[in-house]
This record gives sequence, structure tokens and C-alpha cells, in this order.
Amino acid sequence: MKNTVIVAISTLVLIVVSYFLGCRSASAAVTVGSENLDKAINLAINYLSKNTMQDGRFVYNASADPNIKYGNAQYNVLRHAGTLYSMYLCERVLKNYTLKEKRLLASEYLLKNYVREIKPNVYAVVSKPEEEGLKTEQAKLGGTGLALIGLSNLYTEGKIDLEILRGLGEFALFMQNEDGSFVAKYDVTKGKKDTEFESLYYPGEVAYGLLFLNEVDPQKKWVDCAKKALMYLAYSRKDSGLKVPFDHWAMLATRKLFETPNNGLTAVEKIWLQRHAEQMAYSKINTQIVDDGHVYQGGLFDNLRLCSLGTIMEGFVAIYYITDDVQLKQRVYNFLKRGTAFLSRYQVKEGAMQGGIPTTAYWCLTNSLESTKVIRIDNVQHVISAWITFVELENSLK
Repeated sequence: MKNTVIVAISTLVLIVVSYFLGCRSASAAVTVGSENLDKAINLAINYLSKNTMQDGRFVYNASADPNIKYGNAQYNVLRHAGTLYSMYLCERVLKNYTLKEKRLLASEYLLKNYVREIKPNVYAVVSKPEEEGLKTEQAKLGGTGLALIGLSNLYTEGKIDLEILRGLGEFALFMQNEDGSFVAKYDVTKGKKDTEFESLYYPGEVAYGLLFLNEVDPQKKWVDCAKKALMYLAYSRKDSGLKVPFDHWAMLATRKLFETPNNGLTAVEKIWLQRHAEQMAYSKINTQIVDDGHVYQGGLFDNLRLCSLGTIMEGFVAIYYITDDVQLKQRVYNFLKRGTAFLSRYQVKEGAMQGGIPTTAYWCLTNSLESTKVIRIDNVQHVISAWITFVELENSLK
């Protein structure tokens, strides 16, 4: 009861503060039509284009406040690879090739600066200590997964050797345990697996990446590794209930596994993966603000971070395709519709940072904290990916 009262009071305070401090206009529209969504996507595309530098590196951190500047020394290569994925979605789903030249430039940058052969015929994405505050050179499992997602399409374009893609796939196989789980990191300096670190997202990322690899290099071992990883996640989380951590990459990978020919899934395995997806949906579906006229309708009661909602929406689109529950599909669709409108309202619409996605919806308040205005490159990546896949879903329903 006490927590309910606190949430209610907090929500009321948010409405009042937002109204008087500069976000009055945000409450005017709680839905977004296809025309407005197309405009939001195009603004995000232009942002990605403008923030791809001549050498192919992205502007990693910017601010909705043009007076705030950041250096580019800090750089997470996983987010670079993830951004390639969203750029390619523009081509694969929307047939929009505005970013193709920049995508190829950024892909070349990733290959030249981070992709290395760490063992005979085994390749990995190696993070640089000076960019990520690491003690040694590390090959993160997630980096390999995201690289496969972002680079596999290059093979059909004649821009990458199949040996490199296969080598990245071999790294995933090398890092997988017998039960389907993974070792998350490989210490390149010491030449040994680092078993101390665990990651929520790496297994889903690498499963998704292997299925992209399988598109250009069809081999049973890639699909089997991805399937084994996803089954492990489903089994290991079955008793977590609604406290399960939301894993959008696992949802994306599960959808892709379902759509992969000859995936080897049994009827029982498919049910387990559907239960996993439905568990993810129910963990978040009741946390969305749904009240008509609410300034933050479409956001989450406990989380107004824009990138965070973007990742959840990516997962929800995948869940729509995974589940056979008609009622849940409708609830997922409604969640996505509200979330899309919310994210569109809080995108930067004008000025030098037009198209950017700041950290939280609070960014547009008068006297908002600097931290709320940060536009990290993956903020834009995840939100535009959610929008594009939602457009794909809507088109399939017409």
C-alpha cells in the first residue's frame, strides 16, 4: 500500500513539474501516425549520417544542448557494431539506402581497427583498453555477436572475406559451454578465457549473430549453437517469473531462429522458447503508463530512459512474432503503439542535434541535468531499430 501511494504521488509530481518547466507540448499528442513515424525515422537516419565521421568512427557522445561538448576518446566497440545493425535495417526493411555509404565506411573502420585473428582460424572483436578503461585487451562475446549481425551482409556485397565471418563464428563455438551457456570474455593478452564476468545480453547477441552468419554461410553448427544458447536461457530463467531480466537480444534471436529453415526445433523446444518470450512480455507489459493525456504516456512508470524503452520495444516486436497467444499479441501491439508515440515526442526535433535521442524524457525540461541530455550513439541505434521493426510489423498487418 505504501509503495502504491509513493508511485501515485511520484506520477502526479512528474505531471506537474513537466507542465510548468517546459514540456507542455509533449502531452498534446499521445498517438503517432505513419507520416509522423516516417519523419522521426528520417530524422534519426540523418542524425546517424551526420555523426559518422570521415574515418568511419561514430560521434559516440553528444548532447541535446549544443553548448555541451564531449571528446571521442571513450568508445565502446560493441555499440559501434550495434549501430551497423540499425543502419542495415534501413536497407533490409525500409529499402532506404541513404546510410549505405556511411554503413560501409563504418564497417571498414570496425574491420581495420578491432577485428583480429586471435587463434588459428578464430577471429574476434578486440576492445581497446585505452577506450574502455580495461587492464588488458579483451575479446567480448557480445562484440563477436554484434559484428556478425552488422558485417554478415558485407559478404553478399563482396566487401568481406568469408574466412573472417567464419572465424567470428568459430569464436562463438569456442566460447560456448556444454550446457549452452557461454564464457563472456577472452583475455587476448593472456590468451585465456575469463570466467569471472557474466553478461545478460552477450548470449542473445551471439545467437542472433550466428543466425545472420547462417544466412550467408548455411551450416548446421551455426544454427545448433544459437539454438543451444537460446534453450539454455529459456530453461535457466523459467523460475524467475516476472522478475526475469528483459533480454531483447534473446527475443530477436528467437524470432530469427523460428524463421530459419531447418532450425531443428522440436515442438516441445518451440513451446519452451515461446514461454520464455511470453515471460519477457509479462515482465514489462503492465509497467507502461497508459492514461490518456498523461505527459509520459507510453513511457514506463519506473523508467523514462528513451534507449531503455527502445530496447524493450525491439524485444516486443520479436515477441509478437514468437507467441501464438492472440490476446497477448494485441496487448504487445498496443504497448508498441504507445511506446512509439512516446519516443517520437521526445526525439530532438530541431537544431544541431536534430534526430538525436537523449538519455531520458526529462531532457527537455527547463534546468534539466546535463546527464539527461546526453545522446549516445546507441540511444539512436536502439530507438530507430525499434521504429523500423514496428513499421515492418504494421505493414505485415495491413
